[in-house]
Amino acid sequence: MNREKETAGAIAFGEFLDKKLEQEYFNHEIGSSLKYIQLIIITAGLLFFLFVIPDYFTVQNKQIFYKVLINRSAFFVLVLLFSQRIKHFKNYYSLAYWVTALEILASLSFLFICFIYDNPTFLFQSFGVILIMLIVFWLPNRWINMVLVSLGLIIAFLIFSIYNFRGMITVTEISAVAFYVVLIAIMSSITSCKINYFKRLQYLNSKQLLELSSTDPLTGVYNRAKFDKVLKKWVAISKRYHTPLSLIIFDLDDLKKINDSYGHLVGDQILIVVTKIIRNAIRETDLLARWGGDEFMLLLANTKEQEAIQLAHRIRKLIAGHKFDEVGHVSGSFGVAMLAEDEDAQSFFCRADQMLYLAKKAGKNQVTGEGKYRSMDRTECI
Repeated sequence: MNREKETAGAIAFGEFLDKKLEQEYFNHEIGSSLKYIQLIIITAGLLFFLFVIPDYFTVQNKQIFYKVLINRSAFFVLVLLFSQRIKHFKNYYSLAYWVTALEILASLSFLFICFIYDNPTFLFQSFGVILIMLIVFWLPNRWINMVLVSLGLIIAFLIFSIYNFRGMITVTEISAVAFYVVLIAIMSSITSCKINYFKRLQYLNSKQLLELSSTDPLTGVYNRAKFDKVLKKWVAISKRYHTPLSLIIFDLDDLKKINDSYGHLVGDQILIVVTKIIRNAIRETDLLARWGGDEFMLLLANTKEQEAIQLAHRIRKLIAGHKFDEVGHVSGSFGVAMLAEDEDAQSFFCRADQMLYLAKKAGKNQVTGEGKYRSMDRTECI
């Protein structure tokens, strides 16, 4: 129940109150359904153009008809160009402004055609307003923009009707049309707002599920499954672009004894604090993961072995220098390896794991890189 209240508070008027999250959602939504959105925009533009058919039978003056034809044709060409341009957008959030501009242009184009008609029909033009509003709420856009464009169209059309249909329509007729178009706008706004709310709620739920499936619940860093995927990805990138890639495998010394002596809650708290220490010591681009138990992985892109060893020493000193409430000081052992040109992710991991074993064997609270061990037998990692 509390989570539902927090979510409801995070979404207002069909949008996340967090602007960064809203942009993230909008980019995801547009990017995942780009072809569908292009089809919607083209269909809406084509529908606007095809009204030239009833125009042909309604407009008696050929010069006026040609103006209408040019107007509708130009708008349809603009829609086609815009639909092709969408896929080149780097930030889809800015697409909302372009869609809004296109909707305003369509509304102005519609009002222009109504104005130049030699024998306009009030009821027929009212249906046109309703159709444009439905298309406005159909196209992907910010909810507030949809509402503002619809209200602007309604107000402009009613002002135009009062001026253009003087003596041709009664106050009752224009009041009835105003009531129905406003009612449709309100219903469409409410429906659109609800749809936007539930789509964002679903996005939040999906995002939380993804985070749960890829992060360690205790420390909040990546889990083993996520690390395996990222490791393979970065090995492929490193090989393709010939960039250095280093891996640090480390664990806390004697954590089992701490768990046995002080309890697992104390051991868990140590893991949480150690994770915070490491996060503060590494770059944003460095990937930290909990492999399991007291063992961690640190993947360093564009980092040579010596640089990784220096970082491992710094982390080791930070951990050893921190005083924990219950147990005092703890230490960690570190194994470091750099990706070789002729190996895969499994071999890379195996070599780093070998270095960790040597660090443990050397007396713990050590950092071991391949350096002096380059001549050792690596057949078990092949």
